[in-house]
Amino acid sequence: MFKKICTTLSACTLALSVTTTANELLLPDLGDSSSAVVSPSHEHKLGRAFLASLRGQLPMLKDAEVQDYVEELIFKLINTSEVKDHRLEIVVIDSPKLNAFAAPGGIIGINAGLFLFAENEHQFASVIAHELAHLSQRHYARGVENAERNKLPYLAATLASIAVLAAGGGDAGFAALATTQAGMRSQMLSFSRQNEREADNIGIQNLYRAGMNPQAMPAMFEQMNRATRFLGQKPPEFLLTHPVTQNRIADSKSRAAQFPAQKYTYNPRYELIKAKIKVHYASSPQTAAKQFKANTKHSAARYGLALALTASSQPKEALSTLKPLYEKSPDNIQFALAQARLEKAMGNISQSNKTITSLLDIYPNNHALMLQLADNQMAGKQYAAAEQTLRRLSRNRATDPYVWYLLAEARGLNKNILGVHEARAEYYRLNGNVDKAIEHLEYALKLAKGKFAITAKLNKQIEDLRAYKKELKDLGFG
Repeated sequence: MFKKICTTLSACTLALSVTTTANELLLPDLGDSSSAVVSPSHEHKLGRAFLASLRGQLPMLKDAEVQDYVEELIFKLINTSEVKDHRLEIVVIDSPKLNAFAAPGGIIGINAGLFLFAENEHQFASVIAHELAHLSQRHYARGVENAERNKLPYLAATLASIAVLAAGGGDAGFAALATTQAGMRSQMLSFSRQNEREADNIGIQNLYRAGMNPQAMPAMFEQMNRATRFLGQKPPEFLLTHPVTQNRIADSKSRAAQFPAQKYTYNPRYELIKAKIKVHYASSPQTAAKQFKANTKHSAARYGLALALTASSQPKEALSTLKPLYEKSPDNIQFALAQARLEKAMGNISQSNKTITSLLDIYPNNHALMLQLADNQMAGKQYAAAEQTLRRLSRNRATDPYVWYLLAEARGLNKNILGVHEARAEYYRLNGNVDKAIEHLEYALKLAKGKFAITAKLNKQIEDLRAYKKELKDLGFG
């Protein structure tokens, strides 16, 4: 049974009395940790259930370029990490606040606001390397074992804290820890500090292995400390679960100094993504444009200005701003997509399609390019083509709810109503709303009457969803 965050989580003995600013966040009643021998397969199931719940309650950033960048960086880091199970699910939450987390079962989440705090890709990667270290050392499972020994409800507390902080409820997360029973607090925090030290050390080592600057981690810690001082009494959410002390900074500097000094390159793509995020969270496109105008000699600033002008409905000015970047690097996905969107905005969908398809020849099945192609196809009333594009993308990104959402839209425009219900069912399943998913499959079943192969498939999917619903309940998410 799900509980609203403003109710008492009796299993955690944590009084959470703060309501989130949008919809109230719902948390699972996960019971106690008396059965806490956690196998990797159980962690995997628990993580996927938690992810579905999280997706259904928090706003995800619907930006394929940002998502692709984050995924590529994480998989670069995981290849040199000690994480054995590479079945990751990566979410980017639409929040300007600083936060990142690793949940059991290979769930990695970041707030898009992390780009605003990290000065460069190495600092950004240091946060991810730290979270991957939590996964590789199975800190969640070890926490459950520790909790079992000390009669502490670690399972519920861990996922509750992640959910609260991911939602931006930093005060609630902090209050939860502050009101925990004294014995539980001291033992959990002591165990947590050990985990943080271990994650720092392993994360720094992984940065070096991945060809990234190990000094970026202490630099990021110092950056977060500065942010805390700037923000006054309310620290970023990340610091509530990852407190940064002078000792921790000193320890990380000492650890990073053990690796040979060398020159590290800086990825210009990071700067482009960061510029995109700055425009997204600016108080207005005009404010963002003013910020970028001061420094258009740098590609990222010029790109950011072009995006800000686009957002403020000035496509001609945006096009002339973008022109030198696109002409110099026509194979750059960020520049090409910005160009294609401007061409579409100015009514030249045919040219926009050419811009996209020329890059798809170089980067076949690219997520961001295919989404823009589908958007163009729908704008040009090529609904069957849009459905085909999104169907292909859904095979490559089968666990991406937004792809299924768009596929349902394209199928609706293409008058494929049975297909609409199938796509919506998958969308709702991935967002943790199993009842709604079953409802849509039952609608599809009525439309498929007399079509044996289709009805057999739909009946099997409904049966699987009912079994999945029971599994969620057994995991504490029912």
